[in-house]
Amino acid sequence: MSPAPLRPRPGRAGIGALKDETASRGWPPLIWTRALGYELDADRAVLEAYERAVVSQKLNEFRRFITGTHAAAHPNDKWARHIVAQLNFIESPLDLIASS
Repeated sequence: MSPAPLRPRPGRAGIGALKDETASRGWPPLIWTRALGYELDADRAVLEAYERAVVSQKLNEFRRFITGTHAAAHPNDKWARHIVAQLNFIESPLDLIASS
């Protein structure tokens, strides 16, 4: 039995649309923190911490996705080697961005 297809989450799409709208109008960015949930904030330190957290999260998602799928099943495959090499290439700069 195959897994159920992934469906977009309406809440996530709505938050994305709201972020796009606030950016297009020049309003303070919408961010989410564990402590406060969603908020509009333009404080530099808060935005930087949010950006670093998001970059770190996305880097981990990409790393796990690539190394846990095709590369894990077929480590000697040309495509798998290529994508892992590209991931290794961008991993260091993204780690620098994500570190505080």
